[in-house]
Amino acid sequence: MSEPGPSFTAPNFTGCYRHPERMTGITCQRCRRPICGECMTEASVGFQCPRCVGVGRSTVRQARTRFGAVVRPVSAPATKVIMGTFVAVWLLDLVSRGSATELLAMSNSHVLIGQFWRLVTTSLVSGQLLGVLMNLLVLWLAGRALESELGSWRFALLFLASGFGGATLFFLVAPVTAWSIGATSAIVGLLAANTIGKAKTGEDVRGDIGLLVLLVLYAVLVGFASFGWVSLIGGIIVGGVSGAILAYAPRQNRMAIQLVGMLSLVAVCLGLVVAKIALW
Repeated sequence: MSEPGPSFTAPNFTGCYRHPERMTGITCQRCRRPICGECMTEASVGFQCPRCVGVGRSTVRQARTRFGAVVRPVSAPATKVIMGTFVAVWLLDLVSRGSATELLAMSNSHVLIGQFWRLVTTSLVSGQLLGVLMNLLVLWLAGRALESELGSWRFALLFLASGFGGATLFFLVAPVTAWSIGATSAIVGLLAANTIGKAKTGEDVRGDIGLLVLLVLYAVLVGFASFGWVSLIGGIIVGGVSGAILAYAPRQNRMAIQLVGMLSLVAVCLGLVVAKIALW
């Protein structure tokens, strides 16, 4: 007399919930709906359907940097756009024999008569070829890493705000006949903001502060009478304050606080410019 074998229950085959024509014996580990081979995603235990996988991903908190940006692979689109703009302005300057710089650079006398765009566009002017190459090198080495920390929109806004701050202090301090180019001021503003971010996380920032001081001292020694060093100081001040706004904004409503804080800082700079014009 043979011994009875183990009991066996055939799987209950039914149509996939997304592809009813495909019969399957596999069900989602979470919702128990039937799923075919195309719809199943391997989980820690069993398989999950696309809907449950999507729900799971939406509930997972995304990793963020010290400035609140979502951690992503480094692509740095804003850095590349700024670098491309530097090159484009230099090429236009070359073709037009300096007309691009004359139109975009910071000029106190022209701002006095209402050419306010120069407060912004000066950040895109690097001057001669050596200046363009140096700015491109700094952006390529430091800008991409900083943009990955800040996120593209914060990085672009910080760059423009720093250049705007440099132009504002230049307008307030330099003679009415003075003019300057502001790309370097915008870049040192980025470095100042990065220094504030590093200080928040307890990193050693003595080297960063030393670099900023050396850049200002060099600008003073090379061109004290041109007042270009004033723009650097303005870029550092606004960049540092912007870095504090971005780095120390509370997590709740952080993006809104950062945006309002940055725009308020720009508004203060613009208000100082308008007040100087009114008192001139």
